[in-house]
Formats: sequence, C-alpha cells, structure tokens
Amino acid sequence: MRCLNVIWRRRVLDDFLEAQFIRTVLLSRLARPIRWTAIEDDAELPLSDDLLVCSFGDPGGYLENLRAAGHRNIGVFHFGDERGSDDTSFYGQADYIFRHYYFSKKLMPPGGFNRDVLWLPNGWARGVGPMRPAALLPFAMRRHGVFFAGFAGGTDDPISERAEMLNALQAHQIPATVVLSEGFGQGLGTGSYGAYMSDAKLALVPGGNSPETIRLYDALECGALPVVLNRAWLAAPDGLGVLGPPPLPVLQTWQDLPDAIADFLGARDRDGLEHSSARAVACRQWWGRIKDHCAERVAAVIETAFAGA
Repeated sequence: MRCLNVIWRRRVLDDFLEAQFIRTVLLSRLARPIRWTAIEDDAELPLSDDLLVCSFGDPGGYLENLRAAGHRNIGVFHFGDERGSDDTSFYGQADYIFRHYYFSKKLMPPGGFNRDVLWLPNGWARGVGPMRPAALLPFAMRRHGVFFAGFAGGTDDPISERAEMLNALQAHQIPATVVLSEGFGQGLGTGSYGAYMSDAKLALVPGGNSPETIRLYDALECGALPVVLNRAWLAAPDGLGVLGPPPLPVLQTWQDLPDAIADFLGARDRDGLEHSSARAVACRQWWGRIKDHCAERVAAVIETAFAGA
C-alpha cells in the first residue's frame, strides 16, 4: 500500500504547537501508512509522489517543481494565515488544501489541479492534549470559575478584543483567575496551562490576530466551556458549524459577560447545577463528534487524491 509522506521543515515541526493534533486526530482515520519527514532548512525538499506538504506561507515554487517533474497526489496543509491575507495562488498547484483559520473566500477550489480546500480546526497545543474524556473533572468539581491566561498586548498597543474582555471583568467585578504574560508564549508553561484549563469551568476565549484562536481548542480538549464572541465562522457549515450551532456560551459583546456566565457560576440549587453540568457534557460530546468528523473528512479527501493519482 502506498504511503502518505508528510513533509515538514524540521524547525517548523519542532516549534509547531498543533503537530500532535494533526497526527493523533486529523490523520487518525487514514487507512494507509503515514511517514513524517523532517527536512533541514538548507536541504532540498523531496521530489516524489504522495506528499502532504506542511507549510507556513507560500510553497508555490516547490509545488511548481513537483508538477514540472510529473509528480502526482500533492496536498498542502497551510498554517498561520490568521488574517486571511496570505497569497493563496499556490492552491491551484495542489490536489487538495487543508488550512487553519476560517475565511469563506479562501475555501473555494481555485481550479487547476485543485479539487478540495478544507478548513480544519487548529486543535489543542502540545502539552495540553490529548485528554481522555473519562479523566476530565466534572463541571461542579472545578475550582476556577472563570479563567484566562495569555498575552493581552502592551500598554501602548493592546489587543483590542482582549482589552475589552479585561475591561468587562473589571467593570463588572467578576471574580476570575487571570494570568497575563508579557508576550506570546511567555506565560504559563504548557503543563501548568493545561492543568489550569482542566480545572476551570469557563474559559474566556477572546480573539487575537483572528477571532479563531488555539485557546478555543485548548479549552474544549480540557473540558472547560469556552466563552466566545459571536462570529460567522462559528455557525458556518464549512466552519465550526458543520454539525450545527456549537453548544458554547456566545456573546454579542464582552459587556454581555455577566449575564452569560450567571447561569453557570450562580447556580446553587440542584436544578441549576445539573443544567450547567449537562451543558458542559454536551459541549464535550460535541467536540468529540467534531474531531471524528474532521478526521473522516481528511481521510476522504486524501483517499480521493490517491485514487486519482
């Protein structure tokens, strides 16, 4: 049986937080061997068939070389286009594209060799997951009612949505566990971050460069209920709404936070606690179905490419 060759620059593979999610979730339904290949920056990328090229930015030159040499069954996993501003003209050189960060205009197959452009969730960061659902703390047993850890921008250059979230917490005097860092990736280590998230009832998920952030998937994997602003991609059938509206607490603005969380944190009677716990369980089950669905879609796209090569 032919093997899928997953091609990385070694430095990208070393630093990429979501690599394990790709391996253990997104490629988990593929019924053929998978070979991960790490290539040093100064080494030539391989010219062969049956490749999935993992890339930040534009690998167009490499794809052109592959096509000029007559190679077939070429896919690309496009990372890092948080603002939807990358030049994606190279999409037409690949049989299929997987990409992070939802932008509807980026998901139209451009023609050429391309048959599929599929949005996929970032997934949890290295050191946060995978988590066994049976090992997740029940909602009522979690110690941190509201949790956020991360970078909110500098004093002179705040990240607007994160600043709005912090202002709402302060203005409404909402008790929360907030751990701010001085820069991206400079706060809690992944082990302690995952431990906090796994002990939180509600995880605040403000946008950064994109409304879609890895923090959302960290929270879902750790069993915390993510609190998000309402964005089109949440309900998009080719985005996170592929199985219907996500069962998340969704706000119109961060000033709506007190009312949105009151039902979860203010529940004192049995009915209220059972409702909150049921919502958390429903969210965990939905996240499991999303992971299964994405893995099945990925396998179908890749197998179609193999069949046509």
